[in-house]
Amino acid sequence: MTRIVSRSDALTRGVSDAELQRFCRTKAWRRLRPGRFVSRSDFDALTPAEKHRVVAEAVLDAATADDAILSHSTAAVFHGLDVNASDLRYVHITRNRSGGGRRNGYRIVHGATYSTSDVAVVDGVRVTALPRTVADVARSLTFADAVCIADLAARTKNLTPEQVAAALDACAHHPNNRQARRVAEFMNGKSESVGESRCRVVLHQLGYTPRLQVRVSDGNGVFARVDFYLDGIFTVIEFDGFVKYGRLVPTGETPADVAWKEKVREDRIRSGGAQVVRLTWADLDRPEHIDRLINAAADRAGNSPRPTLLFA
Repeated sequence: MTRIVSRSDALTRGVSDAELQRFCRTKAWRRLRPGRFVSRSDFDALTPAEKHRVVAEAVLDAATADDAILSHSTAAVFHGLDVNASDLRYVHITRNRSGGGRRNGYRIVHGATYSTSDVAVVDGVRVTALPRTVADVARSLTFADAVCIADLAARTKNLTPEQVAAALDACAHHPNNRQARRVAEFMNGKSESVGESRCRVVLHQLGYTPRLQVRVSDGNGVFARVDFYLDGIFTVIEFDGFVKYGRLVPTGETPADVAWKEKVREDRIRSGGAQVVRLTWADLDRPEHIDRLINAAADRAGNSPRPTLLFA
């Protein structure tokens, strides 16, 4: 556990201001904010999310307002949700008041009322409760980034769209509620990774409405579960984040074994009359390319015998 040292604690232990300045100048310590320090070696060994937590604790600890709680992307980190590094530049704090928001070089203070049900304590730190956190994220981040966080909360924390909608209703006049409701309506716990969530957003923007985590069966029973299935055009979409060829390779198998099984499964889907489109992270930046791939697959499926497979 990375320990934050306050200036007052250091002075009590006999460390002078001059010594504090020397520790920072020689890079033995890192100044998180005025009056709050941490061992540089400990801090540098942390992940971006862990660093943000440490900085956020220092910022909240130094806050003079009793109603200040961590919120938005910062609260999402405390809830164990993945947040883009680009969204961790500022520590987000919410105060229980209408208006009066401000920002400086390291924090953003939001003025927004909250109730006791909107507050949670994570590892001794006051943060917004999960529904309020996802609602705030949905108001403040891009649709794609917010969906990734909301999907993860749904999958790992059993958060429901109704809970997020209720948190939005509690701040009914917030100017960004409309975009946040789109996130609440779209979130889906069946999305199993950030890559799948982003892929789902791109498909949605292209006008497709896929079913997620669909089981595929033929006369011999269920033999596959696919990421996405597009009804009507008999097309399967699989997102390759390359994780399954790395740290998630089953014990006793090699990446080559996994790749071969994927090929056999894919051939079986095609022999049953459906088509398969495989997408990677690079493809997500080229939605028009994805659209062409799907249209080509739909054409091939349309020129093949009607599939004998069941997708459920």
